[in-house]
Amino acid sequence: MTSLVDRLLPEELWQRIQPLLPAPPPRSRGGVPRRVPDRNCVAALIFMARTSMPWSLLPAKELGCGSATTCWRRLDEWAKAGVFDQLQVVVLDELGEAGRIDLERVSVDSFSLRAVKGGPDRRKPGRSRQARVQAAPGR
Repeated sequence: MTSLVDRLLPEELWQRIQPLLPAPPPRSRGGVPRRVPDRNCVAALIFMARTSMPWSLLPAKELGCGSATTCWRRLDEWAKAGVFDQLQVVVLDELGEAGRIDLERVSVDSFSLRAVKGGPDRRKPGRSRQARVQAAPGR
């Protein structure tokens, strides 16, 4: 019987991802190895991406990934190390070499950010934006 980790992260995909992962950061306690395998954390991240489930509902025991906090820390560490950018390049290169990229079918994704209350130049009561822009510096 195939485990949940193996179903989410087949060996072929794991072999592409594993070389991109940075070495674990050194520990102050003499380099104690991580107790949770990277593969289990990657599988948990795939599970989260596929289900859009809240972190608090991550089935950590079934995935053998320690906890949602452990997975979140690895996600953060790997994102800062550029792992996902590198993985995208690897996959796109493979697809391009195999002639499997169809530019006739492209999806563009975007997101919006809420403006900080008051904006960057903090509007003063009673002055229009035009008046602030045209006012001489220091006035």
